[in-house]
Amino acid sequence: MAAVIDITGPIREGMWSYGPPLPPVRIEPVARLEREGWKGHRLGLHTLAGTYLETADHLLPSRRTIDEMPADRFVRRAVIAQLADKEELERITAEELEAAAGAELSPGDALLVATGWDRRWDTEGFVDRCPHFSEGAMRWVVERDVGLLGVDIPCVQDPRHDDGELNRMFFAGADRLLLAPLVGLRQAGRKRWTLAALPLRIPGVCGTPCRAVLIET
Repeated sequence: MAAVIDITGPIREGMWSYGPPLPPVRIEPVARLEREGWKGHRLGLHTLAGTYLETADHLLPSRRTIDEMPADRFVRRAVIAQLADKEELERITAEELEAAAGAELSPGDALLVATGWDRRWDTEGFVDRCPHFSEGAMRWVVERDVGLLGVDIPCVQDPRHDDGELNRMFFAGADRLLLAPLVGLRQAGRKRWTLAALPLRIPGVCGTPCRAVLIET
């Protein structure tokens, strides 16, 4: 049986957040085994909760919503860029991406960028002190025609000055997908994988939390 690695971060009440206007995550039991004879929960989520997948509709008008994307877009050949562990607010450069993944990457592939920042999941500074892409690095991603970009950081742009420009650069010319933030990419090493990242099928939204796994090729 092929190896499978789960690269999805856990969703818990009180977890890290991008802040308002996004509400806190809520997970509430509404049926109990000892009372109703079965279990059920009310989930209070938003499109950017935990590990999520999003389309250009997040930032640009008249783009496809997550339910309008064909299912085969969520299953991609994946190339892992294993970068050196990044520190707070450190930049990811085009030169690093080229050295780590350029020889393997083909148009339409998923590029998954490992910085080691997932070690800070749910700790202070996870969002507002995270490493981020330089403009040159995002231009490299676009020029290589990456079909899906997955990262283990919560922001691709400097969180101190997040005006959305790098995200718009990524989404502007094609129906690309952004998958973030991931955990456990270090387990994958540098070999080839198949990525399956399946969002909830909710009409009219730009993205949803998803379960993302790597399957050994």
